[in-house]
Formats: sequence, structure tokens, C-alpha cells
Amino acid sequence: MERAELSRVRKIHFIGIGGTSMSGLAHIALHKGFEISGSDMRPCIYTEKLEKEGHHVCIGHHAENIPDDCDLVVYTPAINESNPELQEAKRRGLPLMQRKEFLGWLTSLYPCTIAVSGTHGKTTTSSMISMMLLNAGLDPTISVGGTIPEIDNNYRVGSSQYFVTEACEFVDSFLHSVHRIAVILNVEEDHLDYFKGGIRQIRSSFLKFAQIVPEDGLLILNGDDPGLSFIKEECRCKVLTFGLGEHNDYTVTDIEYNSVGLPTFNVLKQGRLLGQFSLSIPGRHNAMNALAAIICGDYLGIPLESMQKTLFDFKGARRRFEFRGEVNGIKVFEDYAHHPTEVEITIEACRNYKHRKLWVVFQPHTYSRVHYFFDQFVKALGTCDFLVMNDIYSDREANAWGVSSEMVSQAVTERYGTPAVTISTFEDIVSFLADRLQPGDLVLVAGSQSINKVAFMLVDRLKELAADQVAASIDQG
Repeated sequence: MERAELSRVRKIHFIGIGGTSMSGLAHIALHKGFEISGSDMRPCIYTEKLEKEGHHVCIGHHAENIPDDCDLVVYTPAINESNPELQEAKRRGLPLMQRKEFLGWLTSLYPCTIAVSGTHGKTTTSSMISMMLLNAGLDPTISVGGTIPEIDNNYRVGSSQYFVTEACEFVDSFLHSVHRIAVILNVEEDHLDYFKGGIRQIRSSFLKFAQIVPEDGLLILNGDDPGLSFIKEECRCKVLTFGLGEHNDYTVTDIEYNSVGLPTFNVLKQGRLLGQFSLSIPGRHNAMNALAAIICGDYLGIPLESMQKTLFDFKGARRRFEFRGEVNGIKVFEDYAHHPTEVEITIEACRNYKHRKLWVVFQPHTYSRVHYFFDQFVKALGTCDFLVMNDIYSDREANAWGVSSEMVSQAVTERYGTPAVTISTFEDIVSFLADRLQPGDLVLVAGSQSINKVAFMLVDRLKELAADQVAASIDQG
């Protein structure tokens, strides 16, 4: 469907409306004056919120879910051709748009869309930029891939020219965006089920994304990656680079960490001190994410003190190294990490916490990712003290590679001597951990899909056990 034809659309049906991105886009569509409906395979916090707000949300995909007066159907990349709602929409001749096309149309409605891309760090960095603009009174519209605690949502509708959004490279989604400011945080191999040409194809896509920026716009580019230097040379817009290297336009120096891994660092602009910043989220990688956000804020004229306060107050997007609780000296965190680099970085952040043993629970996402990054996953996971693997979660492909979580756990033990098991059900994982954890242990529950439930369940189980111990001691007394 052509963007111009959207002026005739009144009611939109979203297939997969419970997704983090789709639910945010549905809400922005509402504020743009559209009526909405939607469906998803299972209930979640986003479908429940939409229902409480009075919108028609169906659980399960069925042809009859599409309203009779529907004008447009928007669907996610995870929806395959056999989906009954997609088939019904085609049978009725309804206009269809993939999520990336609809998001692209939304970005075109704002004079200054800020699109944040990269293999890692998109949600954190776009959330940082969003809060900088919001705290500076610039009233942005926001659509990110996770809940921002400060606004308790994954979206916000503002009335200004600014729209901050994540720009995902999967299936070249970000090439539909219309952005004046672009951020490229980092580029690694990922989504190799789509990018069959590997890193060369991926870098080519990021170049096309950068070239969307108009001549009077800005590209914020990771200057520490020599594989990205060609992008600067091929762009007509202003380019500002960031990183640790002195050759960059903005650099981070003098990083220091406190006892729980929270960094304080200086930022140099063209070699001169811009200011000192402290974060409330751990790790050097978040100092790099913050640096990209600082460049954006500085370019837009946000005062230094406002940026410093925003970054110090920023607690991270939900499911990004989020603390879930402590019981009897046992700490439980969860993280969205699903790429081996993210897993490695998150485990490294855990090691900055004082602990006895580090237990990692990991749920891989997609068979293709496990296949292509098998050795990298094994290396990253082998650095913990005990590994619990959950079954591979795959919502868009069959297991054409014959990989399994058991293969990963076995390789971790064989190569690094790290004890590892594979457990399929969440309840069994919780029971396994609860029987073995000791005071001072740290548990990281990692993965981008449903595994985060284990963190909540484990904290609840530990509390029950603690209460039982108290009750038993009272009885004995």
C-alpha cells in the first residue's frame, strides 16, 4: 500500500499486536486518529493494557478476528503466509503493510525523526535520547523496543517535531525509515537467516540506512569500528564519530567503576572536555551508548547539566540488566541478551558485583542464531560458574540445522569445564535453582523471549522458602 493512500484509512487491524514494537505503533496510530483492533497468539502486558483501554484484542489468530469495516492490516515479520488472518485479508482484498512499512510511514510524519540502529544497544540508547529530549522540554514522540521506567511505557505521543525510534536491521526494516538524525552504534553479524551474505551484506544495509539522512541532517557513527569507516565517506550529511579512540569527534576517557560496576567518565568533544558523566546502569558498553546519546543531545542544543542529570537518573529500559530481587543474600537479575556479544557483556557486568557463584539461565532465540553463532555462544556462556539452558525459542522458523540447547550445554562443559544442564520447563528450572543456591550467589536470567518469567518465579520461590524457614524456627522455639 502506498503511503499516500493512508489518508483514506480509518480502521487498522494489527496481527501480532502484543509485540513490544507493534503495541507502541498501535497506540501512536490511535493518537493519530485511527481506530484499531488486533490479535496475538498469547496474552501479555501489552494486550492486557489495550483491552483495559477498551480496544478489541483477540487471543489466537483466526480469520474472523478481522473486523468487517477494516481498512488496513498491519503484520509483523513473524507472521507467515499460512496465518489465517493474513489469508483472510488477502481473500477480502484488504490493503496490507508490514510493520516496517507502517513504522516508516509514521517516521515520515515528523520533521525530525531520530533513528537509532546497531546490532546491540538500540533500546538503551533510544531510551536515553528520548529521556534527554523529554527532560529538556522538547516533547518527543517515542517508540522503543522496551518499557522505559520513567514513562512506564514503550511509547509516548508528543506534539513536537521530534520522533525517537529504534531502527532494526532485520529484513532491512530500517530502510523504510525517513530520518533526519541516524545513529549507528555497532555492526556485527546477526539475523543470518536473512543476511545470507554475512557481514558484507549487513554493512551494505547499514550504509543504505545512513544514506537516507538528508544533506542537512546528522549521522552519529561508531568510529572505533574500522569496518564502518567507509560509511562516513559515502554519506552527504554531517557525520560525527564516537568511541574510545582519539581520532573520534567525541571520546570517552578516564572510565572508573564503583563497587557494582556503575561507570563515571569524561567526555571529550574535539579533544576538549565537554563534561563528566555518571551512569546508574553498569558496564563500559553503556558508557558507549550514553556517548552516542550525548552527541545527539549536544547537537540539538540540550544543556550539559540536563544531559548529565538525565543519564544519572536513567535506570535502563526494562529487561536490560534489571534487578528482580534479593532473598537471603541471593540476587536475581534478568536481561534481554540474545546475541553472544550481548551475553558476554552482560555476564561481564555481573562479575563486577560481589558474589559467591554466578548462575546463568539462558533461553536461545531462533535455531539459525544458535547454528551460526554456536561457538560464540559456548565461549560467552562458559564464563559463568553454572549454566542452565532452556530449550531454543523459535517463533519464525523450523529447526533446519538440527541444533539444540543440549548441544550448547554439553559443549560448554567439554570446552570450559563449566557445569551445565538443559531443563525444558520453567517450573523445573526454578526448583533446580532453589535447591542449590546459597547466600551470596547471583543469578542472571537471560534471553529475549519468555524466559524472563523464571526471574519472577525464582524470587517468589525463594521468598516462600525463606518464610517456611522462619516458620519452622518459630515452631522449634
